[in-house]
Amino acid sequence: MALAAGLNSRAAQAGPPPSPAALRADGLNHFYNLEYGQAIADFQRLTQLEPDHAGAWNHLAQAELYREMYRMGALESTLYGHGDPFLDAKLLPPDPAAVAAVVQAEEQALALASAAERRDPRDAQAYYDAAAAWALRSNLEFSIQHYYWSALTDAKQARAEAQTAEKINPAFIEPRLLLGVHNYIAGSLPWSVKIVSTLVGYRGNKDKGRAQIAAVAASPASNHTDAAVLLAVIDRRDGLNQQAAPIFERLAQQFPRNPLMAVEAAEAREAAGQHEAARAAYQQVLDRAAAHAPGYQRAPLDKVWYDLGKIEDVYSHWQLAAADFDRVQALPHAQPRYRQAAALAAGLADQKAGHATAARAKFQACLKIDPSTPAASAARKALDRSSGQ
Repeated sequence: MALAAGLNSRAAQAGPPPSPAALRADGLNHFYNLEYGQAIADFQRLTQLEPDHAGAWNHLAQAELYREMYRMGALESTLYGHGDPFLDAKLLPPDPAAVAAVVQAEEQALALASAAERRDPRDAQAYYDAAAAWALRSNLEFSIQHYYWSALTDAKQARAEAQTAEKINPAFIEPRLLLGVHNYIAGSLPWSVKIVSTLVGYRGNKDKGRAQIAAVAASPASNHTDAAVLLAVIDRRDGLNQQAAPIFERLAQQFPRNPLMAVEAAEAREAAGQHEAARAAYQQVLDRAAAHAPGYQRAPLDKVWYDLGKIEDVYSHWQLAAADFDRVQALPHAQPRYRQAAALAAGLADQKAGHATAARAKFQACLKIDPSTPAASAARKALDRSSGQ
């Protein structure tokens, strides 16, 4: 009796299990804070509570996909890329088990959505769920597997499903994100690729696509956060950094354990020529990392110090720039590409400051990291020039 009473007491303290809505909200909060393990655990529980709901499986597939993209470096290079030729890097190879997990979840989502469509051909949600599943498959094929033709074909299917959902219920705004992304991408393709794309019915309008994405981002739609991220990303891609920066700043406030949002906001300010605002934003990242703020153990400090050095370089503060670049070398977990680019940049800054011996040492350090890269080639040329003087 005493044992039973103790068990009942603990059960009462634990409270009722979370509702599907609570699990979904918690999973999405973890997802946007880069806490993919916790997000996946929440979405796995969601699929147990709602095994016949395609949306639950789409959430799980998206979290599995983005965790693998983040591990490989694909997320950084596609969303938070620098555009610096000295920072190009090959992605890590995909983990077959991770890819299989994504495929399993999205196939389950697609099967459930297709079954719902057959039961009720007027079910707009079912068509949107199918569109999301096809889009996730296309993203996997393009970003990780490099099956480009299959990705294009599946993107076409995603667009068709989204168009049907919108036609059934014009007030249903969620499908507009997929339609906007496809419009923007197709409208941005070079003419030679557009010819191929037209053969599979993939036409687009870049401005219309951006407007559709912006409409979803400004709405209370369930995918408005995805839309906001994408809107900021495409604005950065198009050089609209003054528009992108406040979006990333709002996202950084909304998801304070995601340092990539804060870094991207700083980079947008820097790219817009707002160097003092960028410097202050980078300093906030450094301060949060130093204070061990939650999530900031993932802060890309190598990128932060490198970018701070670039700002000092703009102001011709050569010694300050060299010191910032040198800090990249001192970081215990700096990526080799940042260490090498920073070594080159530090050497160039020292050279401009008149410190020829220090500059040569840094060019040589750059060469030792990887002699086959563009940064190494630039360091070699700098050494040759200095030897000829």
